[in-house]
Amino acid sequence: MATANFLDILKPPLDDREYVAYTLENGLRVLLCSDESSNEAAVAMDVHVGACSDPAEVPGMAHFNEHMLFLGTKKYPKEDSFEAFLASNGGSSNAYTASEDTVYFFDMAAEANAKFAEGLSRFGAFFTAPLFTEGATGRELNAIESENAKNLQSDTFRIFQIDKSRANPDHPYSKFFTGNKKTLLDDTKAKGLSLREELIKFYNNYYSANQMTLAIVAPQSIEDLKNMVTEAFLDIPNRNVDTPESSWAGIPPFIDESSIPSFKNAIEIVPVQDLRQIMISWPIVYSSEDQRQDDLLNKPTTYIAHLLGHEGPRSLLSYLKSRGWANSVGCANSEELSDFEVFEVVVGLTTQGLAQVDEVVESVYAYINMLRDRKIPNYVFEEVFRLEELQWRFLTKGSPRSYASSLSTAMQKYPPELYVAGPRRLAEALERSRKQAELLADNLTVDNALLTVMSKDFDNKTDRKEKWYGTDYRVRPLSVETLSRWRRGIRAEQIKIDFPRPNPFIPTEQGLRRSFESRMMPVPPPSLLRDDGPDGRWKVYFKADDRFGLPKGYIVFQVVTGEAFASPRSAALSNLFEVSIADKIGEYAYDASLAGLTYDVKIMPRGIRLTFGGYNDKLKRFASYISLKLTTEIRDVLPTSESVFDRYKDQVMRGLSAFDVKQPYFHASYYSQIALQPPRFQYDNTALREAIREVNLSDLIEYVNTLWKSGRGEALIQGNFDQKEAMELVKNIGDVLPFRPIVQEEYPSRLEALPLPAYGPKKLPTKLIVAEPNPDNENSVATVMLQSLGTSEKDHVLIELISSIVQEPFYNELRTKKQLGYIVSSGIRAVGNSRTLSFIVQSSVAPADKLSIEIVKFLNTVEDRFLNKLLKADLAVYVKSLIDRKTEPDKELATEVTRNWAEIASGRFQFDRIQREAAALLDVQKEDLLDFWRRIYTGDNCRVLVTQVVPRQGPASSPVPAKSTGYNDKDPLPEGLVLGIDDLDQFRADRQMST
Repeated sequence: MATANFLDILKPPLDDREYVAYTLENGLRVLLCSDESSNEAAVAMDVHVGACSDPAEVPGMAHFNEHMLFLGTKKYPKEDSFEAFLASNGGSSNAYTASEDTVYFFDMAAEANAKFAEGLSRFGAFFTAPLFTEGATGRELNAIESENAKNLQSDTFRIFQIDKSRANPDHPYSKFFTGNKKTLLDDTKAKGLSLREELIKFYNNYYSANQMTLAIVAPQSIEDLKNMVTEAFLDIPNRNVDTPESSWAGIPPFIDESSIPSFKNAIEIVPVQDLRQIMISWPIVYSSEDQRQDDLLNKPTTYIAHLLGHEGPRSLLSYLKSRGWANSVGCANSEELSDFEVFEVVVGLTTQGLAQVDEVVESVYAYINMLRDRKIPNYVFEEVFRLEELQWRFLTKGSPRSYASSLSTAMQKYPPELYVAGPRRLAEALERSRKQAELLADNLTVDNALLTVMSKDFDNKTDRKEKWYGTDYRVRPLSVETLSRWRRGIRAEQIKIDFPRPNPFIPTEQGLRRSFESRMMPVPPPSLLRDDGPDGRWKVYFKADDRFGLPKGYIVFQVVTGEAFASPRSAALSNLFEVSIADKIGEYAYDASLAGLTYDVKIMPRGIRLTFGGYNDKLKRFASYISLKLTTEIRDVLPTSESVFDRYKDQVMRGLSAFDVKQPYFHASYYSQIALQPPRFQYDNTALREAIREVNLSDLIEYVNTLWKSGRGEALIQGNFDQKEAMELVKNIGDVLPFRPIVQEEYPSRLEALPLPAYGPKKLPTKLIVAEPNPDNENSVATVMLQSLGTSEKDHVLIELISSIVQEPFYNELRTKKQLGYIVSSGIRAVGNSRTLSFIVQSSVAPADKLSIEIVKFLNTVEDRFLNKLLKADLAVYVKSLIDRKTEPDKELATEVTRNWAEIASGRFQFDRIQREAAALLDVQKEDLLDFWRRIYTGDNCRVLVTQVVPRQGPASSPVPAKSTGYNDKDPLPEGLVLGIDDLDQFRADRQMST
C-alpha cells in the first residue's frame, strides 16, 4: 500500500496549486502538484545516482546510461517512439547527469487524460525495462563522443575538470564525469569487458525505486494523477539499494599532499575565452548529516555570499574597483554534494588586477577576517531574511518543466513538508543562522583554500596539460611569506571596507491598486494613455494589473532615433556607454536589485530603451534617479579619465572577442541571421572590434551628447499602477528626456527581413561558407534555412505546424540513426514579421558539405513521408497541441509585459495576436500545409540559405572552397550564389536594393 497523503506542504501565499506527497508501495517518493489553470504538464524523475558512482573501469557510465534510457523500452521498443509521441503532443524531453543524481524530465500538452496517461506510461517504462539494444548501444557512443568534442573548447568543462584533479584521487569527485568513446568502448574492450553488460549491471545496481523521486505538475486533479502514477510507476523494481554516497563515506574529498596541487598552491590556467579571473574555493566537509541538514535549512552561504559579493559602497568590489584591479566579484556555492560543499569567490580582473593577484587575494581575506573579527550586525541577518521572505511571499509560477525538475531534486534533500519551501526559503531561526554563518566564515581560511587564476597571459608559460580536455596550466607554490601575509591580513579600516549600510529600497507598502481577478479570463490589451500625434513626443500605452495580484510594475520608455546605430562606430560607442552606465550607477542600483528592482539601459538600432521593474513602492524614485543620471546629470555616468575609459574598452573588447570561441553552431546561426538583416540592425563582430580599437574618451563624450538630440517616444506602463500614477510616471520620466520630436518622414524604419534570392527553375540555393574562428575547435556545422516572406497569421501558424511535424523525425534521422553529431535541431526564427524554418547539425565526424547534403536529403522526403501521409486525426493533434501552447496562461506579469511591448516596438499593435493565431490554426487543412511547403521549399520561387562553418583541422575539416557561381549537375547539393564573410555587406546591400 502507498503511504498516506502528506498534505501539509509549505507553499508561497499566492500559490493556488494543490500539492500532495506520498510514497508508493515500491518505495518511490511522489509529489503531485495540480494546477487547473494550466494547459501543459511536466514530469521529472530524480534518480539518486550520478557520475560519482561510475565504475572505476568505465568513466562516463552514468552519463551513457542517461542517454540510453531514451532509446527504447520493452513496452515501447521503437527507439524514437517517446520523442515522436511528445512532438505530436506539443512536448519535449531532456535529462542531465550530475555528481550524485541523474534527472529526467518532459513536458507536453495535457488537457486530455488519456494522452497524459500515455506519456507517463512511456516515461515510466524507462525505469522498469529499458532495452539497451546492441545496435543502440553502439550508435549512441557516437553521440557521447560528439558531446565530448563539443565540450573540449568549453572553459566551464575545462576548469571543472582541473578543479576535480585537485581532489583526493580516492574520492569519486576526482573522476572524469562525461566519458567519451575511448573510456566507454576502447578501454572497456581492452579490459576484456562488454560495454552493454557493464551498462546493464550499472542500471540494475543503482536504478531502484527507493532511490527515486517523482514530481508532476499538471492540470489534472490529484485523484486522477494518483491513478496515473500507480499505473505507470508502481512496477519500478525496489532493489532496496543503499544511497550511493555510503560507498565513499569517510573518504576525505580533498587532502593536503605534495603529490596533489591542492592547498597552498595557485593553479594558473590558459582559458579558451579571454578570461581574467581569480577563483578562491573552499571545500567545506560536513562533520555529520545533522550539519548538512542544518546548512540546507539555514543556508549560511546566503548570508556570507550577500556580504562578500556585495557591490554597494564600502564593499570588497568597491575597494577593488577604486584600485583599478577588478570589474566584478561573484560569490556562491559552486558544488553541493552529500559529504561536502564548495564555497567560491570569483573576481573578474582588470589588466592591473592580474599584475596584482596576491594583493587582490589579500583584499578578499581582509574582508573575511572582518567577518570573523567583528560581529556581523543583526540588521544584516534581518535584512537578508526580509528580502528572501519578500521573494517567497510573491513567488510566481514559472515554467512547469523547470519547476518539476527542481521539485524532484529537492525531494532528495528535504522532508515532505519542505519539498517546495526547502530550497526557496530561509529558516526563521536567525540566531541559528548567525551561528551557522559564523561557522562558515571560520572555515574560509588561507590553509584550506584552492586558488585558481585564469588568463591568456599564461599562454606559452605553462608546463602541464590536463588529461581529458588538454587544458594548459602550471602550478605556482605559494610562499610561506605570502601565506602568512594573507593569514595576518590588512585591516578592513585600512582599505575602507565595512558591512553594507541598511538597504533603503526594501518595500514597505505592498497594497494593490485594484482587485485581483482570475487568470482564466481573456487578457485585455493595454489602452492608449497619451498620444501626442504623428509629429509629437510620446505615444504611451497603459495597463493596470488585474490578473497577477502582485505589488509590482514595469515601465518601458523608448526614444526612437536613427543616431544610435548609424555605423559600426556608433554601435561600438553605444556598447561603451552601456558599460559606463552600469559601472557608474552600479553601487546605487545594487541595493535596489537586492530589493527586487531592476533597470536596463539598452541602445539599439532604433534608439534608446529604458526599462524599469519591480515592487512599485520604491520604483518611481528609483526610475527617476536613473533617468536623471542619463539626461541632466549625464556627466556622472561617463568615464572620468582615460584609464577608466580604457578599462571599459577592455571589457567591451573581451566581450566581443568571446565570439571567436563560441560553439560553431552559434557562428552558423549568427551569420545566417546577419544575412537576413539590413546592415544597421546587425553589424559584423569584426567591424565592431575594429571600431572599438579606434575610439577614445572624447569620441564617447561627443557621441553621448547627440543621443538625445531628436526622436519619437514610445512607452508602456503596466502593473500595480492606477491611471493617475501612470500619468505621473510619464511626466517625471518621459517628459524629462530631452529630445526634439521628429516628423513622420524622419522616423527610422523598423526591422524587416531581407529577402533571400529566389531559387529559380534550377533550384540554386544561396550558400555562405565561414571558416571557424577558433582554430582549436574541430567541429563542423551546416544549417539550411528556408525563408517565408508571408506575414499573415495563417503563414505564421503553418510554418510552426510544419516545424512541429518534422522536428522529431529530423532529430531521429540525423542524430539517433546516422549519428552525425550531438547537436541536431530544427526550429523557427523570426526576423521582423517574417519567419524562417532552420535545420542545424554540428559534427566532429563529418565535414560541413556532407552535413548539408544529409539535411537536404531529409528535406527532400518531407512532402512524401510526412505531409502527404498526414492523417486528419494526426493533424488535429498537432493543431490542438499548438493552440494549447499558445494559449497557456502567462505565469508571470513580466511575460505579459514582454509580449505587449513587442507589439508596440514592432509597430503592429496586435495585442490579440495569440487569439488570432489560434483562430487561424482551427482553419488549417492538410492541403494548406502542402501548399505552404511547396512555397518555401519545392516550388520555383523558394528562398534557401545554406550556411557552412568549416574547421581548420580535425576529422570534420575540409578546405574552404573558392567562391563560385553556377550549376554542376554532378554535385548532389547544387550551388547558386556562394558567399564568404567578406561578401556579406555587399550581399545585404544588394538585397536591400531589391526590396
